[in-house]
Amino acid sequence: MTALLNVQNLSVRFPIKRRWGQTSWLYAVDDVSFEVQRGETLAIVGESGSGKTTAALGVARLVANSGGTVGLGGSDFLALEGEALRKARAKVQVIFQDPYSSLNPRLRAEAIVREPMDSLGTLPVAERPARVAELFKQVGLRPEQMKLFPHQFSGGQRQRIGIARALATNPELIICDEAVSALDVAVQAQILNLLRRLQRELGLTYLFISHDLGVVQHMSDHIAVMYMGKIVEHADRLSLFNDPRHPYTKALLSAVPSVDQKRKVERMLIPGDPPDPLNPPAGCRFASRCPLVEDACRAAQPPLDAVAADHKVACIKA
Repeated sequence: MTALLNVQNLSVRFPIKRRWGQTSWLYAVDDVSFEVQRGETLAIVGESGSGKTTAALGVARLVANSGGTVGLGGSDFLALEGEALRKARAKVQVIFQDPYSSLNPRLRAEAIVREPMDSLGTLPVAERPARVAELFKQVGLRPEQMKLFPHQFSGGQRQRIGIARALATNPELIICDEAVSALDVAVQAQILNLLRRLQRELGLTYLFISHDLGVVQHMSDHIAVMYMGKIVEHADRLSLFNDPRHPYTKALLSAVPSVDQKRKVERMLIPGDPPDPLNPPAGCRFASRCPLVEDACRAAQPPLDAVAADHKVACIKA
């Protein structure tokens, strides 16, 4: 298979003003690399503040990157400017987390879905109304709902509008940023099944950001686990859930609630708090909380090395 998205050494940092006019840098994403194969789903998981959403926004150029390359279909997306960038943006669309705040309350639903076509000029003007009607049908909304405003829809219906808007430019890559976390569990299942169906029918590629490992297990082909701006484990779905190698990944999986009485998982608690992101440690960033820590862990940052076919871990104990 060919990689649609090839991210190499991506870094995103934000300036933080301190007293006496000094500036410190917060590395939200620090030297991250991954690939997403065409037609597949890569999930990026981690706790709040791990950098997973910032990494996705960096890929989409919705935040400024401070280093690295983003290869999209063979071209460097970060190097594009002007008209070339405007055309390339049609290939990358985002489904945002909150269906309540990501839709313009002053626009009718049909105008919201049509907006990317008007902005990027991906379709002749005369063909756009028919395309909007087709998108409404694809995501399970009725034609008469096109004239309604966002406040007249439920949360799940609003997210369907967000999905239709993301599909409007016929993108190759869709970034799902916590796309179901604001929805009820039953509605989550409907939206996830819709995303899976659209992926099969349209050949879509997803970069799926989530903190919910149950959702990730249902949606993903490969999973990258992030901690403090670094990828600490990257594997295919079955390998990661059946044989996690990094202590942080094991702790995340042990915290997933289950109704299966036969599921025997050793509960692994993570003590303490993450280190200061403005002054990260020299060695492994998980060392201060890791139950398996050794002196060597604090000396140098372990590289993300292969421990099996399609399984990489940044841990000297792996």
